[in-house]
Amino acid sequence: MIALIKTVFSGLVLLTLTACAGTYHSYIDTLKLAFANTPDAELSLVEVQQAQHDLLYVKHGERAQAVMVLMHLEAGQHKWVSADNAMLIMEQGRLVRTLGFEHDLVHLTNTINDPVNRISVIQTGSSWLRLADWGNGEYGYTLRSTFEVIPAQELTVFQYTISTTLVVEHVSYGDKANYLRFDDNWQNYFWFDSKTGTLVKSEQTLAPFWQPITMTYASRIGRLLPPISTSNTGGVQ
Repeated sequence: MIALIKTVFSGLVLLTLTACAGTYHSYIDTLKLAFANTPDAELSLVEVQQAQHDLLYVKHGERAQAVMVLMHLEAGQHKWVSADNAMLIMEQGRLVRTLGFEHDLVHLTNTINDPVNRISVIQTGSSWLRLADWGNGEYGYTLRSTFEVIPAQELTVFQYTISTTLVVEHVSYGDKANYLRFDDNWQNYFWFDSKTGTLVKSEQTLAPFWQPITMTYASRIGRLLPPISTSNTGGVQ
């Protein structure tokens, strides 16, 4: 428990330095939602729909599920922060940079041509080529992708079933790297709400030396579902 309190405190120090007092306190209230008595952080639909900031469920490899908060939306990038100062930076749902991980992604090129950005026109057979830069002097590694589109896939969140279009990305990583590598090919997954085209969940592996990151957009899903009043839920999830 002491270690948990220290972790929360260190994460909130950053927020004190970057936000005004009102915003700071609202972030504190939001981040408190991330902690539960179970290993995986899990919020009720009411908590998500009434939160002052957008919330994201994140599960990295075998680690417990955590909650991250949308700290900034600037220059087309969503910047999500955790209580221990980790940050995920995304463009249209694609992870383009990370901070606070063992091997951070520093930069990703050609994101403007990422087919995931164009869910309305993406089709099976679409392709994408980009370069990735990593910390510790790892620059210019080539990533090639082809895509597969699978309609009418059901996704269950908050005990509701959502119809989604699943985009499967087949990635190949052909360059030699200094890090230990397990595989040169893998799949990423993106679930889009069938009615609105909203990205509601993704699973992304950034490189052979990364474990998958599963991200569920709790607040986006909360906005797609009927509003629930605290007066009549009785704690319904």
